Amino acid sequence: MQAPNEISAVRRAYDVLRKAADAKPWLDAEAREDLLSRLEKMLLKHRDDIVKVTSDDFGHRVETESLVADVFLPLDGVRDAKKHVREWMHRRTVGVHPLFIPSHGYIEPVPLGVVAILSPWNYPVNLALGPAAAAFAAGNRVLIKPSELTPKTSALLAQMVSDFFRPEECTVITGGPDVAKEVTGLPFDHLLFTGSTQTGRLVAKAAAENLVPTTLELGGKSPVLIHTSYDLERAASRIALGKTYNGGQTCIAPDYAQVPKAKADLFAEKLKGFIMKQHPNGAGYTTMASDRGLKRMHALVADAKAKGARVIETFKAAEGSRAFAPVILLDVKDDMQVMQEEIFGPILPIETYDNVDEAIAKINGRPRPLAFYYFDDDADRVDSVLHRVTSGGVCVNDTLAHFAQEELPFGGVGASGMGAYHGYKGFETFSHFRSVLVSSRAGSAYNTLKPPYSTLVKKTVDFLIGGLKGLSR
Repeated sequence: MQAPNEISAVRRAYDVLRKAADAKPWLDAEAREDLLSRLEKMLLKHRDDIVKVTSDDFGHRVETESLVADVFLPLDGVRDAKKHVREWMHRRTVGVHPLFIPSHGYIEPVPLGVVAILSPWNYPVNLALGPAAAAFAAGNRVLIKPSELTPKTSALLAQMVSDFFRPEECTVITGGPDVAKEVTGLPFDHLLFTGSTQTGRLVAKAAAENLVPTTLELGGKSPVLIHTSYDLERAASRIALGKTYNGGQTCIAPDYAQVPKAKADLFAEKLKGFIMKQHPNGAGYTTMASDRGLKRMHALVADAKAKGARVIETFKAAEGSRAFAPVILLDVKDDMQVMQEEIFGPILPIETYDNVDEAIAKINGRPRPLAFYYFDDDADRVDSVLHRVTSGGVCVNDTLAHFAQEELPFGGVGASGMGAYHGYKGFETFSHFRSVLVSSRAGSAYNTLKPPYSTLVKKTVDFLIGGLKGLSR
């Protein structure tokens, strides 16, 4: 339970941001570029601090993984937004109905006002500051509530932001579930949440009380489908990396693999080989971020083994740590826990199929995933399969890599989320595209349609309903 003064800090922070947004709802390009420049400088200044605190919170986190995921990727988003923000801000002229010529209309993206970002523990900097960059580009004030499960990283975020931003621009509020609950109960102009599907439902329900629009970045069981013609060596190398990156604690990590029945054992052998090669003697491997997560991995494997799965172990995990060595499961069944919930760790169940239609039917019979990974070199077949599977995003012949593309919107569908961000889509998410009509005195609509409604007016309306031939927009 959070202390009352911690919870009230949420309201105080919100009031400061709201007052600033109400006093100056429009931020020009220079102001937005300044916010983004400071975000860039902040990440560069604290890159080593980010590596240290995230590793402290996890128990051990590979330095390169932290630098790539929690420094480079948010930096890339900041730099992309700064490069394009003036272009994104341009109003777009649109045509008007012939009756209103020479009036003119345009659509202009305007800031929403004050937005909230609830970020998770697995990529604690990236998933807080990546959305913040999009919100800044759109001209908003931002409140960030990071996860209490990575307390040192959350404390660093709060300190960094307070050093580089004024309270009326951006604030980080730390705390536990009570603080998060208060954030979701306030009338923000938009709320972005990244986390589990179960918690996402609660966030959406709370936000709905104030009609706050939400972007929900959730997760689910992201499948891999390997076509029988695809080279298993190449597939195994990419899947091994995607499954073990950040200790498998990634919302778009490959959750299970669909492999041709005759090739399942060979694929498992090659997958194990690449895991061992990428992490010789267990080196260069991120641990589970919590004791609860570690216990859950052991429980999932024990349940699968008890129900008949063949367990293929890899390297030996370091004793006295939260490391969990990757495990491959063969002969898995639907009643196993590992096939019923998102794994969020380095366990890869392998399902088999006799034909691709069978594999697709299984995928489509489950909740819609955040990512779908298909391995196939035949372009026509790729198109055919992608048109039959619904997912948040797709990566063909690789894993995870689509998240790193700023020009590709990132988001889920169905149980894996709603809405998206990254690049222009992020700017769009945190903007209101306001329609504006500038009416001309010379326009005929007013004089033609104003009351009292004469016979001529009625005939004109009938004519309009019948169609203005030759006066199409």
